[in-house]
Amino acid sequence: MAPLTRSMKKKAANSKSRIMQSLPKELLVEVLAKVASNSFNDLYSAKLSCKDFNKTAEEDNIFQCVDMSKFPLVSWRFDDKFSKFLKRCKKCGNAEALYRLGLHDLFKGKRVQQGIMCLKKAASKGHVEATYVYGAILVCFGGGAKQEGLELLYSLNHYKPKGFSVRECRERVKGLVWSMWADRMVVGKIVQARHETAVSKTCSDCGNRQEVFIVERGWDPLDHENFSSCNSCRWHQEVNIFCDILNDSCTPLY
Repeated sequence: MAPLTRSMKKKAANSKSRIMQSLPKELLVEVLAKVASNSFNDLYSAKLSCKDFNKTAEEDNIFQCVDMSKFPLVSWRFDDKFSKFLKRCKKCGNAEALYRLGLHDLFKGKRVQQGIMCLKKAASKGHVEATYVYGAILVCFGGGAKQEGLELLYSLNHYKPKGFSVRECRERVKGLVWSMWADRMVVGKIVQARHETAVSKTCSDCGNRQEVFIVERGWDPLDHENFSSCNSCRWHQEVNIFCDILNDSCTPLY
């Protein structure tokens, strides 16, 4: 087959452009939003493929849906361009962006309240890891927030028929938190609040004693499901494990 000449390539490009322009804008947005939710790399490739995709990819709906799971948390501090992209995603209501910015702002200790609000917003959008973190923090601080936190954690049980695993969720949270050296003061306040509010007591649901700290019982501390048949005891223990994760994520003392 003979190679395409410059005029033939230009004609093909013009033809493709006319086809794209004939499609409703809403359809292009819907297609790109689906692509964005599956892979940022695929979205980037689509933007490069034609001017119409490149222009449509700047719509808010695309930033709301774009998949960010492959981006490392620590890169924000070094890449201004990516930081702007992340903030645009947050502004557009991207749940993963809200979650990641929430973790960063909270555990770096510079914008604690803003970080908590981002986690809350991400949790309200059904983001699993944000629900885990925000719910656990509410339980740690006790008072009226404790029951709200427990309800959030209990809500994660609804995802189990869809393949949700508490252990996998915990490991994803740990991976991000450990990647940024959490502020020791912020972590200390959360863990100390847990110690002060979660005194050992008898569970109102099953009658067993709920402990503040992880204790050796011959069970795998990573095995959420087999820790207890009691839903309340399992999630109280999960909050203890969460606090251990935070302790291990702190900036080192020199």
